[in-house]
Amino acid sequence: MNDEPLVMVPFDKLRFLVIDDDRTLLELIDAMLRVAGVGSVIKAASALAALNVMADQRKKFDCIICDQGMPNMTGVELLRAIRAGQYSHVPADIRFIMVTASSQESVVKAAVSLDVTGYIMKPVSKDSLVKAIHRAFNRNISLKKPEDYTAVHLPLEPV
Repeated sequence: MNDEPLVMVPFDKLRFLVIDDDRTLLELIDAMLRVAGVGSVIKAASALAALNVMADQRKKFDCIICDQGMPNMTGVELLRAIRAGQYSHVPADIRFIMVTASSQESVVKAAVSLDVTGYIMKPVSKDSLVKAIHRAFNRNISLKKPEDYTAVHLPLEPV
């Protein structure tokens, strides 16, 4: 997958929602995106806060960049709910890039089963972030049935 040529995506029109409970990492990813020239960034300190942001019909996003290991709702839990269509105001096929310190096989398998469009291992660099965004926007998502997503077993991850 990493050998395929990437079609470069113009960043200046892209709108991102960045979700991370680590304020330092949230600000770092925001700064990297701004340096990369993206159109807009909205930040949320938890998946639940992000759901409130996404419920605002005036706010539109092209991509979600989300930490995996967060309290109350992990990144894969949020991804599963979005892909299963549990939030009518969020497109089920939105591009979703997972950021994680975990190379735990069960987390990776769950994310892949949930059609994650990008995966970044911490520590995040501007280069890894930009490459993940290009890959995410070069990947077409063919959604499965909602019940296929709800059936995906989620790993238990200590937070």
